[in-house]
Formats: sequence, C-alpha cells, structure tokens
Amino acid sequence: MKDKIKIGIISFEHMHGLSYTNALTAIDGVEIVGIADDNEFRGTQMASRFNTKHYNDYHDLLKTDVDGVIICTNNKLHCQVSVDAANAKKHILVEKPFAISAEDAQMMLEAAKKNDVKIMNAFPVRFNPNVIEAKRMIDNGEIGDILCMTGINHGKIPSGWFLDKNLSGGGGVMDHTVHLADIMRWYTGSEFKSVYCESGDLIHNKGIDDCGIVNAEFENGVFVTIDCSWAHHSNYTIWPQVDLQIIGTKGALDVKAFGQIERVVDAQNNIIQDVVFSEDGDEGLIREFVDVCKTGREPNASGYDGARAMDVAIAAYESTITHKPVLVKTY
Repeated sequence: MKDKIKIGIISFEHMHGLSYTNALTAIDGVEIVGIADDNEFRGTQMASRFNTKHYNDYHDLLKTDVDGVIICTNNKLHCQVSVDAANAKKHILVEKPFAISAEDAQMMLEAAKKNDVKIMNAFPVRFNPNVIEAKRMIDNGEIGDILCMTGINHGKIPSGWFLDKNLSGGGGVMDHTVHLADIMRWYTGSEFKSVYCESGDLIHNKGIDDCGIVNAEFENGVFVTIDCSWAHHSNYTIWPQVDLQIIGTKGALDVKAFGQIERVVDAQNNIIQDVVFSEDGDEGLIREFVDVCKTGREPNASGYDGARAMDVAIAAYESTITHKPVLVKTY
C-alpha cells in the first residue's frame, strides 16, 4: 500500500472542482501533482492557489505517475476524458452526472474494467452524515420495509455551459435527479423499473428544463417521487436542498441532508444567507476516492451506481416527450 497518493485535477469547469481540491488539502499523505485545464487563466490561477503545476492538455497530466484523477469538466466531456484516464491506468472520480448517454456510460465502464482501474461517480450526498444515519436506520429495520419515498433536490439555476444542452445533456432533470435517484436506489437495494416525468422551462426562460417532477417505480414495488427543479430564486438564503421523506411499514423518516445551518444576516449589504456547518459530503467523498486509489478496492458510489442514476434522468426526458411511463435501461 502506498504511503503517498498522487492526485490530479482535470478541469475546474465545474464549480465542485474547487471544493474537491480543498478537501484534498485536508488529507494527510496526499499530493496534488497537477491541475489540467485548457482555460489557461483559470488553470494557472488554481495551480498557483494549490501550489502545483498547470497543464494545458490533460493528456500530459495523464503521462505522469499520478495515481488518480478527479474530472470536473462539462458533462459532455466526461466520457472521453474518463476513457483516456482509464487507458492511462489511472483511477477516476468523475463529477455527476456520470455521462449524458447510455452509450457513453457503457464505454466508460468498459474502459475502467479493461484497464483494471476503479471509476467512481461524485455523489457527495452519500457521505452526508444525515443521509448515512438514515441508511443505518433503514438497514437496521427501524422503519420496517420501505413503501414509498418523496425527495426534493432544489437549487439555484447555474450559468454557462450548464444551460447548453449539448454540453450538459439537459437542465434540472439531468442535474438534480441523479443525486436522489442514487440515494433512493442505495436505500432500497433495488433497481429502477419505470419512470414517468413532466418537465419544462417554467421559471427562468433560459431555453432548458428548470422544473421537473419524476415519478418512478422500483423492481421491488417501492414507488418514489423526485422534485429536481432549479427552483430557488437568486436571493434564496441557501443553494443546496436535499430532503427526503421515507415511509415504511413500521414508521417514517424525514431526512434533511443540509439541515444544520447557521443564518448570517448582513444588514449593510441586505443579504441573508444560510451556511451549512456540518459535513456536506464533499470531504467524505474525496476521502473515499483517496482510499480507493490507495487500496484498489471497489468504491462506494461506483461508476455503475452513477450510470444507473443517469439512466433514470434519461428515461425522464423520454417520458417528458411521450407523456408516458418509460422503462429504465437494464444492463
């Protein structure tokens, strides 16, 4: 087992790149060996901030002795960069959604398997303390068998490439369905069977879906609802919101992933902001990836998990067009 794990970051195009890299700096025995970003200003700025080397071309970073890479490009590039990283024998943590098509997801999984490297999807909610405690209670049978779940993943509308369907693969349905789909699948231990969804551009008029309601059924009969909307207005007090209500045969659970908050009132600038003070999941996610790079074990929140959650979002878009239930892809 290696004493020092070498990690590289590929792109800060996604906002989570900064949080993940900050989390790396808090882990003993980790070296950030480089940051690859084809935006030279952004890349050199981040390399200077984290006292590491900047690469214009991520292929040059992959030629180093880095153990693993964290990919925070736009969604469209997840497939190509992940396949290249796998072929370079590097372990991979790729931002969610895993990919933007089933074909891309299959290529990513096959490349990782062929090259005997681990690929992990960035699902930090799995590492949130409140979500973990609910998982423990469910597994211990404290609410009996799960009958149904409702979930809300709201946030503010992002900008830039997130609003370009060619680069993002979709709007709120793609961006926010996957988190809750993954947690629900994790809690039930079952696979999604069918999806019905209504979605649209109803709030922000940006030409991309910003609202969606996903209704789905699992193979074990559990039925769920996911509200995946970019529904928070610009001065809403908090960005993230992941809430679940889980109904079982013996009881119910209400889970607020970001329930521990401190309200900050800035009267001078007329700003009220809720700041999460508990572990939001990013640190746990990054510690998991570092340990995967160190041991080569299977990760919690694997690439397969990411592909299964992405399949729900893709089925939701198909259902939005047909206004009919859609069967979820099987592997």
